[in-house]
Amino acid sequence: MNLLLTNDDGIDAPGLAILERIVSHRGAITIVAPVEEQSGVGHRVTDKALIAVHARDDSSFAVAGTPADCARLGLLELARGATWLLSGINPGGNLGSDIYMSGTVAAAREAALLGIPAVAVSQYRAVRNGLLDWERSAAWTTRVLQHLWETPLKRGEFWNVNLPDPVDAVTEPEIVFCPVDPGHHAVAFERRESGWIYRGQYRERHREPGSDVDVCFAGNIAVSRVGPVV
Repeated sequence: MNLLLTNDDGIDAPGLAILERIVSHRGAITIVAPVEEQSGVGHRVTDKALIAVHARDDSSFAVAGTPADCARLGLLELARGATWLLSGINPGGNLGSDIYMSGTVAAAREAALLGIPAVAVSQYRAVRNGLLDWERSAAWTTRVLQHLWETPLKRGEFWNVNLPDPVDAVTEPEIVFCPVDPGHHAVAFERRESGWIYRGQYRERHREPGSDVDVCFAGNIAVSRVGPVV
């Protein structure tokens, strides 16, 4: 198995290091990740400017571009022969409509469009600025991947995984396969002298029963099969 790893938080992000560690036994790994944080850029790609690439070693490349750029460059040039792409682990949820804004998810989507199976992994935080238990995230991601390696995907599909942040840190969460919530964020804005500032509350967003938002907020691991772009 040849694995391409990327993210939207930058090549030095702790979540990427955790992801590399837990899959190191699965086969050859190539990291192609942004030089700097690219959160929230969605599926933006660089097609009218030079994309600078710095090779840190033979299997690690820092890219002055977006997560989708990293997926494209990795699969087509820097990590040819990769059989899976893994994106994450993102510090924060990518649930429901987040999949359209998230760079983490965009990298997985780009791989799927190129015919390569992919997984985007995110760690939801109940408290925005709360500390993450990365070792817990590592254990849960390992559990999920054991299921997903053997689960076939159709061309154009990919997995979107969201790890919970339960109040009860002792109980082991269930892995729940669920659809993506079709609802919107709880959007609100606050007027300032020079414009408007976003003030939506993530926890107060739409919560369709049985959807990824509902599953993750309830303390379980939400795994969604995202269909091909049509």
